[in-house]
Formats: sequence, C-alpha cells, structure tokens
Amino acid sequence: MARPTNLQADTDWRSDPSVAYAILRLTLGVNICLRGVVRIAHGQAAFAQGIVKQMEATVLPPSAVYAFASTLVWVESAVGLLLILGLQTRLALIVGGLMMTALTFGTMQTENFQNAWLQLTYALVFFVALAFRSWNLISLDAFMGSNKVVNPDRVRM
Repeated sequence: MARPTNLQADTDWRSDPSVAYAILRLTLGVNICLRGVVRIAHGQAAFAQGIVKQMEATVLPPSAVYAFASTLVWVESAVGLLLILGLQTRLALIVGGLMMTALTFGTMQTENFQNAWLQLTYALVFFVALAFRSWNLISLDAFMGSNKVVNPDRVRM
C-alpha cells in the first residue's frame, strides 16, 4: 500500500495527518472551551473569587488576580470555540499558548508544581498544534481558504 507523501498530507483532507490534526484540534478545543463555559455557568464571580483566595499568599494584587480570572473564562471559551470550528486557528493557538504562560506564572507563585506540569503539557499541545497547522485541512479556515502557513524559507528579513 502506498504511503502518502508530504505533498499529499499537505493537500488531501482525507490523509491520516489531516484527520489526526482535526481530532487533536477538536479535542483541545472541547477541553479548553468547556473549561470556560462551565466556569461561566457556575458563576464567573465565584470562580474569580476562588482564584483570589488561592493566590492570597502571593505578591500579586487581589484586584489584578480577580480581573485576570474574570477575563480568563471568556478567553478560554473563545479560544476553545475557535479551535472546535477550526476558525482563526493560528490566532486561537497563539492566544491559548500565551494563556498557558500566564497561568503558569500564577501557578508558580503558589509553588503548585504539579499543576505547573499539567500547564506545561497543555503548552506542549498548543505548540504541536501550531507547529503542524499545515495539516489543518478539516476546518473552516481551510474551507474559506484562510489556512495559509508561512514557509520560513520564503521569509526575508
């Protein structure tokens, strides 16, 4: 049986890499989206207040922690929804990766190293999804023709 070439994987939405990418993107999107949606459904203010309590022993000002936590639920929901749809995938992955950076910063303030490892795992998944975005052929981005990946060999400085 013939194996797909890189060219086939980059152009055929039915290729294994394209299907695998869609599954990874969809799963990450559901995970991140529902983190935000469930927190909103249970009360955004209660979630934010809980985060402020967790961060009491840190140098971070409670008002900044509250503002971050209040915003986080909406960012998670939006990033997750965009990933589910495969819409603005590059932007969603970059914002999601930076969100993990911010969460890790806060987590390290509380010395919760176990959660920091979990966040590093999320960051790795965001990295993989961004690095292999050329396989994002089962998406609204691909359908609308906005799935362009910049070839680093063609970038001039």
